Amino acid sequence: MDSNFLILASQIQVEEIYAELGTTEDKIQNDVEAIMEWTRKQPHLPNLEGQKQKVKSFLLACKNSIEKTKQKIEKHYTIKTLLTYLTHIELTNQFIDEINECYVVTPLPILTNDANRITLIHLKTGDMTKFSYPNYSKCVLMSADIRSSKLDNNKKEIIINDLKNYTISHFTAILPHVNNAVLCTMEGLAFRLQSIHLLNVPSFGVSVINLFLNKINKKHATKIYIHKDFEELKKHIDPSILPKNYGGTFPKTSEELMDDWKNELLKHHDWFEDNNKLLVDEKKRVKKSSYTFDSVDGSFRKLEID
Repeated sequence: MDSNFLILASQIQVEEIYAELGTTEDKIQNDVEAIMEWTRKQPHLPNLEGQKQKVKSFLLACKNSIEKTKQKIEKHYTIKTLLTYLTHIELTNQFIDEINECYVVTPLPILTNDANRITLIHLKTGDMTKFSYPNYSKCVLMSADIRSSKLDNNKKEIIINDLKNYTISHFTAILPHVNNAVLCTMEGLAFRLQSIHLLNVPSFGVSVINLFLNKINKKHATKIYIHKDFEELKKHIDPSILPKNYGGTFPKTSEELMDDWKNELLKHHDWFEDNNKLLVDEKKRVKKSSYTFDSVDGSFRKLEID
């Protein structure tokens, strides 16, 4: 782990996470190596030799199930290949300028007592001319991906999404991407979801939120909370973790934290370039399984799971 921004789980917290999953560091290392050996025998998968930390994150997200981890790795890299318009990260000056003007997608530095990581998401402006849903999505995915790959060791994920600057036009722009957004976030990432907290939900956004709820499994749907104000949020989140503009006592605003996190991401420019190359080669996929999901064009694609 090499983050100067995130406060990581302590050794005691890590051991508690392992105990809950019925595993140990030695067992995890053996399981990761078994999964790596499996990936080497899948000609369609990219070379994952430098991705052991990410494989470990997938294993923990799948509650130490090797078979589920294989499925998750298949999903992740296939979705990443099919949906490059949401997953291909290029830290160009134009993209960085757009982040500076428009988006806050930042993990909060302090973990909860249960070692969960909170990510705070909101728009800086309601100006629709500055908004690109694919780029907004990339901010979310790049943050989650690099944390699971090399920067974090948390237990589960808590998302706070503040919709205060959303207009009808924003929701209209998001609507065509709902299926793909669910695939990328709920199916393709190496994390376990603890809860999602929505703030300042406008009445015209309820239909889009309901559409999202219909696309995710019922277990995840029960983890979504809508709050009318910060006081309700603080019943779920310790104020010491929240930035000062969200009713917390952490001595920075969400935008200041986003500036810090953006600088952290920029340090890993080369990692993002290398990660973009880790794609599935469908021509080399040798057999199919019964696992399916909707691809970009709405057709069904089958994945190989040994």
